[in-house]
Amino acid sequence: MRILSLLSTSSVTGPAELCLSDAEALRDAGHEVLFGCDTKRPGNYVEAIRRAGFEVMDELALCRKSSPPDLLRDLVRLRRRMRGADVVHCRFSHDHTLTLLAMKGMARPPLLVRTAEIAPSLRPGRARGVGFRACDAVVVSCRGYAERLSIAHRVPAERIAVLPGRVDLRRFTPGDGAALRRELGVGEGEVLFGIVSRIKAERRHELLVRAFAQAAREQPRAKLALIGRGEHEPAIRELVGDLGLAGRVLFAGYRTGEALVEAYRALDVKVWLAEGNDGTCRAVLEALACGKPAIVGDQGAMSEIVRDGVDGLTVRLEERALCEALGSLCDEGRRARVAAHARERASAFDLPVRAKAVVDLFDRLGARVESR
Repeated sequence: MRILSLLSTSSVTGPAELCLSDAEALRDAGHEVLFGCDTKRPGNYVEAIRRAGFEVMDELALCRKSSPPDLLRDLVRLRRRMRGADVVHCRFSHDHTLTLLAMKGMARPPLLVRTAEIAPSLRPGRARGVGFRACDAVVVSCRGYAERLSIAHRVPAERIAVLPGRVDLRRFTPGDGAALRRELGVGEGEVLFGIVSRIKAERRHELLVRAFAQAAREQPRAKLALIGRGEHEPAIRELVGDLGLAGRVLFAGYRTGEALVEAYRALDVKVWLAEGNDGTCRAVLEALACGKPAIVGDQGAMSEIVRDGVDGLTVRLEERALCEALGSLCDEGRRARVAAHARERASAFDLPVRAKAVVDLFDRLGARVESR
């Protein structure tokens, strides 16, 4: 099949990387994938797509800040591309809306797939529901979102596909992370909690710091590492100072590549409270693959990835519940019991597992294309 993969971003982000990974699996299975992305704003995604060996439909702007004339040009050019396509796969609302408009009046439009992996994409709304019901398949990241799609938007169950995230088990492996612990000043016997995330308000760093402040009163050997950078960092630094947590809350900076793997290895427990722009919550899977238990919020894919009490804890997003979870995993015995299951849990999300699920979905769509 010929698949047009559309996502209106110019930068390599979690969803963009996942889209490339899925495209590689489809190419290996014999399908042809062409990419449409934001070619108007500066970014590194076009380069990443071409480096992976895929064609970019660079006549498309696919920019969410496009002017009306740019949108009209995209409609005409996308419609031209769709005449030779079997499937159009949209990742964002902008792509989805543009595709629906371009399909109007086509005698034999391609099949339409929409990925909606994060909670905001599934908010109730009449127009949103119409768009979802126009799809031949809607991909979500967890069973809870599949139920929401069915109830709130009345999408038939047979059109909903649950495709959980993936993690590279060859790259993310257990290790001691001793060098980074020394760099951060974490002593022997101290318990290091950590969040690896962009520091922005919606990632709930403030909630985490306040809950840690409570737990720290009773857990003198506990420390918290904030690994990442972002626009909310000055406010969090001020909060840490106000709560008297200097030396207990550690700002570890942005880490990528092998330094990111080492960051996970340095932790005793990973904390992840909000899905961000990646509804598959890949950061949770990466920590588990490194053998680290996780404390996660009780919503979205993270609450289905982590089995409460088995390979981590799921908590309500409120201060007291999070404080109790932090205190609970300060206990070495309990922490060791859940850590023992972390790597095994991550193996259920290995790259080949996701690849097979993606290929199976598009093979089913391919059977529909052939029968038309």
